[in-house]
Amino acid sequence: MHAVAAGPSSRVAVVHEDSQRAEALAHILRTAGHRVTVIIPGRRIVQQIIDNSPDLILASLTLIDPPMSSIVKGVRQALGSDPRILVLFNYDPHDAPPDVDDVIRGEPLETGELLMRVGSLLRDQAQRRALQRKTSELLGLYRMSWEFSLAGGAEALFGHIARHSAEMLKSERGLVLLYDADRRLLMGQPPGFGLTHEEAAHVRYSVDGEPRSRWNFRKNGPLLSNNSPADTRLLPQFVNELALQSLMVVPITRGPKILGLLAVADRKGGEPFTDEDLNLLLALAGQATIAVENLRLHSEIQKANELLQEYDRLKSEFVGIVAHDFRRPLMAIRGFAELVLEEVDLPIESRQEFMRTVISETDHLAQLANDTLLITQIETGQLSFNFREVDLGPFILEAVPLGISEHSVLMDVPNTLPKIWADPDRLRQVVTNLVTNAVKYSPEGGSITVRCRERGPQHVVIAVIDHGLGIPPEQVPKLFQKFARIRSDEHLKISGTGLGLYICRLIVEGHGGQIWVESTPGKGSTFAMALPHDARTARPGAASEPNTSEEATPATVQPSPPPPPAPAPPDTQASPSPAAPAPSPTGAGSPTAPAPPAGKPVPKVFSDSDPADGS
Repeated sequence: MHAVAAGPSSRVAVVHEDSQRAEALAHILRTAGHRVTVIIPGRRIVQQIIDNSPDLILASLTLIDPPMSSIVKGVRQALGSDPRILVLFNYDPHDAPPDVDDVIRGEPLETGELLMRVGSLLRDQAQRRALQRKTSELLGLYRMSWEFSLAGGAEALFGHIARHSAEMLKSERGLVLLYDADRRLLMGQPPGFGLTHEEAAHVRYSVDGEPRSRWNFRKNGPLLSNNSPADTRLLPQFVNELALQSLMVVPITRGPKILGLLAVADRKGGEPFTDEDLNLLLALAGQATIAVENLRLHSEIQKANELLQEYDRLKSEFVGIVAHDFRRPLMAIRGFAELVLEEVDLPIESRQEFMRTVISETDHLAQLANDTLLITQIETGQLSFNFREVDLGPFILEAVPLGISEHSVLMDVPNTLPKIWADPDRLRQVVTNLVTNAVKYSPEGGSITVRCRERGPQHVVIAVIDHGLGIPPEQVPKLFQKFARIRSDEHLKISGTGLGLYICRLIVEGHGGQIWVESTPGKGSTFAMALPHDARTARPGAASEPNTSEEATPATVQPSPPPPPAPAPPDTQASPSPAAPAPSPTGAGSPTAPAPPAGKPVPKVFSDSDPADGS
């Protein structure tokens, strides 16, 4: 038996009408390291649960006095959504109250399955609590903000900083510039002071492409210039567009990083700026740094709240989907089993057909359970790959499921494909999932094409092509994320948990490859994966290596790419360094090929000119 991760040690309340059964469940959980309290049903059952303040409640759906729905309602009203509730059912999980977090069959009960479910819920709860603590900490820092209030939003904040700085230094103009890492520009933040909204928004200060003689704010610190038009340390365009005569600029920093600049210009009465003025502006910039940091933290709070809301939505949706997907095959199994049991004179052909249906639905249930368990293994780092040499051509022919009704499967697999090093079981799971999806989302039938080609000296591309519903382009970026499903009437009519493509992506990336999709709504989709010849030595994303063939390696649509590495902090000078080299169109030489820009067509997996394309 494989050891099951039981999650963090926690307080668990077991509620069951059978005291012996309750003690048996408690023994299983105590063995896994949990602190368990057995609560016998009665009039004060809800109060007993509240007094115990458990992290998780394991309760029987067959409770009658009071019923399970009343217990859940009372607990939720008193303790909110924090305690996880896992319900044991015997017949129909659909009878469980909507506010429970998960359901599990009570008889027969699999110990490993129980511990896995409990562990998953408790880890989910621990992550949620950590996120809530982080949000609380950020809110505490937010409330400690000094007089630069964020109540009016970013524009009000930057306008206040600019006005306050200009007035303190008796200047006619003031402006905050923030660094945009994507554009490698310092950009003016309207409204500024003494500038129109358009003038402030138009201000740009490049950190690339100018001579080294320009001032480097990160290395040299603040700048004071009482003759700006003739000062070669400043960008002429910056000075000329604003018609500056005198200027002081100091960096807004967080540690060694420059967040932006605080600038005041043109002292009233034509008086020159002094070193004392510069020191005062430095002090103001130090306080402005707090305000800019608070603004960043405020943005993080908003993102954290959005993440919590999305997390709750996905959790609720997933529980509903899984409950529905478990209920449908269970009802089918029970119905056919009753027919076979009750109809004594049932023809042998019908009896065999019914039993084949029972076996098929049982396989479906097992796949649902396996997918859920596989996600847990992957995300807890317990999944390992067994790489072996695989003869790719025969493997693909064998891996594609046969007997798909109303669909013809065309195999376009050359017999010259190389042998590769891969995990055949995991790779078969990906191919089977893609072909099954192609069938599911082609409800009108039609052909499914499985095509395989070499791409360059080190990679192969396997593609599954259908002529089904297609995917709206705005929904492609989230397609390979956990629980993601296409939000359209046609797609939502088709049952699915939103785990299949997520698992495919993790397996392919575990081989050092990439997976992507090209799709046209109403015309079909092409799901493709690029795999290295040797997964043992390939690094993640290596599928975007340079291609020696005339056809370029396709740039991939990255549905849930890892966040790109943050650009190096700017020197915040006119030209602190040469411009960063532009990425190649195929993403060659980078760990992950970039997704095509929004609005641009997705590149083809197989070129129209490919002589092996068969078109």
